[in-house]
Amino acid sequence: MKNKKRKIVIGIAIVVVSAIGYLCWPEKKVPAPENAMVLDKTRTENSDFYLSEETFTEDMKNLVEPYLNEHKTTGYFNGYDGEKLYYEQYQAEDEKGHIVVVHGFTDGAYKYREVMYYFLKSGYSVSVMEHREHGYSYRSTENLSKVSIKHFDEYENDMKLFLNDIVRPVLKEEEKLFAYAHSMGGGITALLLEEDSSLFDAVVLTSPMMEIEFAGIPNHMAGLITTGAKLLGMDDEYTLGTTDYEEVYDFENSSLTSKARYDYLFQTWTKDVNYQMSGGNYKWLAAAVDATEKILENAESYTTDTLLFQAEHDTTVGPNGQNEFATKASNVQLVLVEGAKHSILFTENETFIPYMNTILEFYEAHLN
Repeated sequence: MKNKKRKIVIGIAIVVVSAIGYLCWPEKKVPAPENAMVLDKTRTENSDFYLSEETFTEDMKNLVEPYLNEHKTTGYFNGYDGEKLYYEQYQAEDEKGHIVVVHGFTDGAYKYREVMYYFLKSGYSVSVMEHREHGYSYRSTENLSKVSIKHFDEYENDMKLFLNDIVRPVLKEEEKLFAYAHSMGGGITALLLEEDSSLFDAVVLTSPMMEIEFAGIPNHMAGLITTGAKLLGMDDEYTLGTTDYEEVYDFENSSLTSKARYDYLFQTWTKDVNYQMSGGNYKWLAAAVDATEKILENAESYTTDTLLFQAEHDTTVGPNGQNEFATKASNVQLVLVEGAKHSILFTENETFIPYMNTILEFYEAHLN
């Protein structure tokens, strides 16, 4: 009981200190780059190609999952420190390119089944690994709900090995290699490409993590919070507002706007404990803040052709980091998705279809 009261007092203290700090050092707003665009929601061509939200779960179970399983191979490879990391690969029937999916925080390969299905049907083979501390990959703790990391270099080093040991060996001669990266995965991809622009021929970053919105507190204050948590010996504690996974249906407060897609994911969460990740500790948050700062510091070295999708109502990552990155980097086109929350890939079809059409057109333009 005393320990519980102590955590409550510490939590209140962190909130108070953060509020005072935010008032004293308000966040500076960064405008969008001059070439920023708004997603054209009239791009509804080939709408029959996409799943209907009315029968979404049924179609995922009876159409998408069997199709993916027919084209899937799975395995494990050794991460940078020898720990086992899980991956999936999908072979397109008429392959014209290869896409690496880089998933987000507390995600896994399962969350990209729908988009991977469209990639495969469009002629792109797909590879996806589950980051350490996620899904079926190595876990440092028995608590499968909590994600921890010491530094984002760990994610980067794992991804380099994945590309070299698993992805590149299956590519055809001169085959184009693309990336589709969401949230934390977008941050990892940006870090990698700032070091080596030749890793991918073209990239889609969707709601990339370039600024943290922690419990409504912006990036520069999140850094102060993690410092305080470390001084209080709370590195391994959940960040404020997160706890172990609880089976609670909560579409309204989720980062999705498509109820049909949320319902499908909720069924997965309830059945598979490996995908019941609910949050990270302060150690992970500190590493994430450091990563976002590094991304913006080195943004001018980023030159890969990129579509960066920004969600209008994102409360997970902030727009300032994305705006600054897109302004400093070369060959980055920022596209604002009006009405979308953080998980743009789980919007309703009136937004999702134009979003996917824009992505597929972008990849197609980079095949030659």
